[in-house]
Amino acid sequence: MDITKEINILLSKSGAHPVLGFKHCQRVYHMARELSQHLTLDDEILYISAMLHDMGKYPNYSIPNVDHALRSKGIAANLFKKYKLEANKVNIILEAIEFHMHYSEPGNSDEAIYIRDANILDNLGNIGIMKIFSLVGQDELITSPEDALLRIQIFAEALPKKVYSKTGRRIAVKRREEIMRFLSGIKRQTSEYAWI
Repeated sequence: MDITKEINILLSKSGAHPVLGFKHCQRVYHMARELSQHLTLDDEILYISAMLHDMGKYPNYSIPNVDHALRSKGIAANLFKKYKLEANKVNIILEAIEFHMHYSEPGNSDEAIYIRDANILDNLGNIGIMKIFSLVGQDELITSPEDALLRIQIFAEALPKKVYSKTGRRIAVKRREEIMRFLSGIKRQTSEYAWI
């Protein structure tokens, strides 16, 4: 079995919510490629990093009180023991996984920077709105539509400032505008959120 097939099997057995699992990883991969198209990055590094970056968050692999980025890095490191990947590639993938969250500083490699930016961007705009509302009642921080709206607003204000790449910042501004239009419309249609 090759590494790609094994990663797909791990993802299929992860217990991930549909909005956070395989499709999220695909979006991160494709966005990272789009953001970095002016560079020549290693596509295998981008793909593996994107597909494994959240593994430690998923119910069947998470460990309580362990940061999911570090858990994901550990899962990836164990997986790599079975495959002959160049040591340099392994180091870059592990760095991209460890530093993929908005609360982390970007990693040193271009691949790590673009995986992080792509992951942040997946929480903004229409896709970010859809993801958050899909998690109402499924996430301890999003127990109601009101919680979802608050989270969306917090993300709209905070996340664009976390994007590192120039292209990513332009996309973040557009996606923030999508969120602000959505929030403005919901506010108008629900008497200042009273009817949600």
